[in-house]
Amino acid sequence: MERRARSRGDGSAPPRAATVVALAATTSLALLGDLMLYTALPVHYEAAGIPVAALGVILSVHRFIRLAANPLGGLVYDRLGRRRPFLAGLGLASLATLGYLLAGSFWPLLAARLVWGLAFSLISVGTLAILLDVTTPADRGRTVGGYHALANVGRVLVFVSSGWLVDALGYRRTLAVFVPLTALGGVIAWGALRETRPAAGVAERAPFLAGFRALDRRLAVPAAVGFATFFTGNGILMATLGLHLRLETAAAGTLAPLAALTGALLAARQAVATVAAPVAGRLADRLGDRAAVAAAGAAIGVAGFAALAAGRGLGAVVAGVLLVALGESVLLPALTAWAGDLTPPALRGAAMGGLAAANDLGGATGPLVGIALAGSAGLRAAYGLAALVALAALALAWLGRAAGGAPAGGRGGGPAGEARPPPSPPRRGGAGGGRAGGPRGEWGRGPGGGPGGSSRFVLKSGPRFVNPVIFPPGCARLATNP
Repeated sequence: MERRARSRGDGSAPPRAATVVALAATTSLALLGDLMLYTALPVHYEAAGIPVAALGVILSVHRFIRLAANPLGGLVYDRLGRRRPFLAGLGLASLATLGYLLAGSFWPLLAARLVWGLAFSLISVGTLAILLDVTTPADRGRTVGGYHALANVGRVLVFVSSGWLVDALGYRRTLAVFVPLTALGGVIAWGALRETRPAAGVAERAPFLAGFRALDRRLAVPAAVGFATFFTGNGILMATLGLHLRLETAAAGTLAPLAALTGALLAARQAVATVAAPVAGRLADRLGDRAAVAAAGAAIGVAGFAALAAGRGLGAVVAGVLLVALGESVLLPALTAWAGDLTPPALRGAAMGGLAAANDLGGATGPLVGIALAGSAGLRAAYGLAALVALAALALAWLGRAAGGAPAGGRGGGPAGEARPPPSPPRRGGAGGGRAGGPRGEWGRGPGGGPGGSSRFVLKSGPRFVNPVIFPPGCARLATNP
């Protein structure tokens, strides 16, 4: 069994709790400008100097650049370690928020959003890789859930404060407050985050792009579920909620501060996640069935979008948003743990970069499709489509129980989704090894199997195996897909 205290490159163990808290604080501060745009821009787009038709582009364009930046950023994390790229991402986040403040028309704001795309690629991929570094399969679900809970506390504060500040101070003065706060996140990370990349695989590196070829093909299933989840929640719902509230309050003849109302509802969405994510993570660890927990979250999301599509009045909007939030809170920790269980230490950056790219593809296309469909067929049609996509995610997650998301009967009793060792590929130098005798998916011992032995991770490239990466005793040995 892997030790709870993961080994870093310098031989010491990273403090897991402190790392999780630091990640939650820094990512929440980095998101200040981005989340404020989601709260205020659908209502105050004139203050930013853009037409309403440009909303979908501004709110989603950063995700398109992340489609390329996420996988490449993951490879950078595997190559350079975690700390330096993460700090670079936080620096770019401060630059992007400053760009929002200075932009007075479409093109400067678009450029700032592209900078934010690069920033968040480094931040999000790095966060996931660091979380995998400091956890084991036995505690991965609850640790990821705990991180989501802490990060969501910060987002609740951002949504509430940004909506209130925009109504009280205005669009640009609020951004002027947020620029130095975003920079504070980089200061916190500089002092609190240490290098967490395992020493395994550092001495001998594979070619830069070989990590993608070595990834387990079963990762495509959680990636597809992530795409559907972000397409519906972070895409369609986040981009249209302000417009939906404007229509519902107008239909009811109610006068309300729309930015504050939108911010409060988005804050309530995050508050649900704060409570539900740790519970869902613990449930995923206890059951050992990541895919079943993800499927349950998708089912709750279907109910939420059905309420938004069929309901009337503010009560239906609130109920739908909270149900969608609950579904995401149940699904996402299980999804990250599922993907992490299928990935060895040397490929965590590449795997999390691919997962983040799938999420961002959904988050990028969701606002465009949602706003276009709302304009042509109405918001209820957009939410009806979201319900169908969430239903597809439910089906994929349930089918994914056969793709590493659930324990296999009669195979040990280890955590769900552990990489199942297939027959050993040809290896250079050394014999011995074989399968671990412990829980399913524990890594086999290397030559000799004893304390002095080592395991070998071999990347397959072309017709022969090349560039072996030496793992220290007790670490994983991955036999890659052909």
